[in-house]
Parts: sequence; structure tokens; C-alpha cells
Amino acid sequence: MFTPSTLAMYAILGVGLLFAVPVLAKGFMRRGTGTKYEKNFLIQRAPQLVSVFTIFLIAFSVFAYNGFFKSIPALVPFIVLTDGTQAPGALATAATVVSWIGNVILLSGLIFMIGGWYSLGEMFSTDAEVMEDHKVKDTGLLAYVMHPAYSGIIQSLLGASLASTSIFCALFTVLMVAPLWLRRAKYEEQMLLEALGEPYKQYAENMGWRRLVPRFIPIGV
Repeated sequence: MFTPSTLAMYAILGVGLLFAVPVLAKGFMRRGTGTKYEKNFLIQRAPQLVSVFTIFLIAFSVFAYNGFFKSIPALVPFIVLTDGTQAPGALATAATVVSWIGNVILLSGLIFMIGGWYSLGEMFSTDAEVMEDHKVKDTGLLAYVMHPAYSGIIQSLLGASLASTSIFCALFTVLMVAPLWLRRAKYEEQMLLEALGEPYKQYAENMGWRRLVPRFIPIGV
């Protein structure tokens, strides 16, 4: 039986999926149609593949947290903080609190990710490329952070990791997933600076080069 926080996570993901599918489908259709397309694996595919791998780790962690893998206890401490249904009172309470905090971060991440795609509009592609007649976008969530979709992906994976109380997945997100998306963000900026010139440079400077962390947060990149 799933815990209430896990059921809430599924509900958040379900609603997010409803909003994500239409815009994501358009992004896939635009993939590879730009005037400049990056083929480097580390830029184009590594962030996506590592993110997908993290999703599988989190899926395992969710079931472990909800007590579905009691027959393989050796793996549980490596993947999850605790099984909230069996842990001692204080530890179970801590796990529950962490899980609900994770849901809040997950919700924020989905808002940034999906909202970032919608904010880009016709400039959104699932790959790193410069679209035909590409224009500087500074509305919607792009008014708060330069790469809201990438920020949202990282937030979503971190939130889901905490929702499943997976220390391992949270660390993997911070140490592996986030650097790859940050690398891609910086590379895209160079592409856009070459293609759009001064207008994009002015936008970036106005944003304080905040790539992943919104400007209303005191510190960040």
C-alpha cells in the first residue's frame, strides 16, 4: 500500500503529464529543424539519458520506500532512507516530512519545466539548436531564470528523489544530472550569442546570467 505522500506524488505527476504532453509533442516535432544543430553527445544526449536513468532509480526507490522490496534488504539502505511503514517512530516521522518536502519541490520543478517550454513557444525544441527566425524570449518564466525548463528538470528529479526518501537519487541528481544540464545551458548560450548577438547578451546581463536559479533567490547559478 502506498503512503499518502507517494499518492500525492503520483497525482502531481499525473496533472503535470496532462500539461506537458501537448507542448512536448510540438518540441519533438521541431527537433532537428533549426538553422544550427548541435551533434555533440555530451551536450545533446548525455543530460537526457542521465535524467531518464535517474527516473528509473527513483521509480525503484518509490517502491522500496513503500515496502515492496522487503526480500532484498541489502539494497534498501543504499537506495532509500527508510521504509516509512516499518521504521521507528522518530525516523518514520522524519521520512514522512522529507517525502512531503520532496513533493513541494517536485511541484515547483514541474511548473518551471513545463512553464519553461510554454514560455519558449515556437522557439522550443527538445534538442539544443537555434531555430529559424529565432528571437530572444524574455516573458513568462524566462523573466525569472534563463533556462527554466532545465531548472525544472533538476528540481523535479530532486523533488521526486526526496519524495521517495532516496538519499542516493538526490545526490545523483545534484552531482551528475545538474552539472550536465548546466553544461548544456552554457553551450546553448554561446549558440544564441552567435546567432542573436547583442539582444541576447543584453537579456543575459539583465538576468544576471542566472541560468538555473531564479533571480528572486539570493544566491545561485
